[in-house]
Amino acid sequence: TLMRSVLLPLVQQSLASGSACAPQTTITGAEFLEAIYEVDQSPIGKTSRSTPATYIKVFDEIRGLFAQLPVARVRGYTASRFSFNTEGGRCEACGGQGVLKLEMSFLPSSYVPCEDCLGKRYNPQTLEVLYHERSIGDVMNMTIGQAAEFFAANQKIARPLSLLVETGLGYLKLGQPSPTLSGGEAQRLKLATKLARGVGRAQNERLRKMRTPKSTLYLLEEPTIGLHMADVELLLNVLHRLVDDGNTVIVIEHNLSVIAEADYVIDVGPEAGSLGGEIVVAGTPEDVAKNRLSRTAPFLREVLAQGRSASIAQ
Repeated sequence: TLMRSVLLPLVQQSLASGSACAPQTTITGAEFLEAIYEVDQSPIGKTSRSTPATYIKVFDEIRGLFAQLPVARVRGYTASRFSFNTEGGRCEACGGQGVLKLEMSFLPSSYVPCEDCLGKRYNPQTLEVLYHERSIGDVMNMTIGQAAEFFAANQKIARPLSLLVETGLGYLKLGQPSPTLSGGEAQRLKLATKLARGVGRAQNERLRKMRTPKSTLYLLEEPTIGLHMADVELLLNVLHRLVDDGNTVIVIEHNLSVIAEADYVIDVGPEAGSLGGEIVVAGTPEDVAKNRLSRTAPFLREVLAQGRSASIAQ
């Protein structure tokens, strides 16, 4: 409630108007922000035409690369030829989806690989264009980790893919339909995409010798739900990188390993629901751990005593 019903709308209002909010409310620091994003676990796409490659925008670069190959130039193929969303290069039997939907009475629909393209989404002519002996269909069937190595010489493609690998998403396939991603995977994909765009923007501005851009405020709610502890550490690394790039990250979280990593903690309580809603203590994790009124304090002290790596391992 504090994040979605108070902080988010107030900052949005301040950014939109460029001035202070309503008289009965007070918000400070918004003048140092250029944008605010709530990075939730909602799907990044609702159809099989949306994939990690299309979401992080490397698909455009990959299609452009294939369009510049000698065979493609001789045949007059443009980048659109290598899109499975448009006619011409895609397999028309499955409409570029790689699968066929089987409708069954009284049972959920099932999907089977397309017999014409064998799940590669493209027609034979398009698949004849090879980059280092791999077709566009082969590339889209690679995992993100494999693709990052395959395109290592092309930083426009490799850099964002490497960020996904660093967030623990290297096992996903470039062409994996977005609806098959879990909420946690979708959230980390969004974070890595924001991080990739921030890195690119910072590099461009350094080249142009422009001033440092304003900060972006990221809001996350319970991002560690359903994550293995090893993935929690990878998530923490991403959050730290966002902060190191000059951004601000606010996380609603009960995972003590995440709380211990924060620069500043606001402990709201003392109980849940109608018995809470008050700020019990605010300060560094060490400050919170020393507070006698905080229900979080004794557990946080244990984590701080163990150290980050030990607490995450457990």
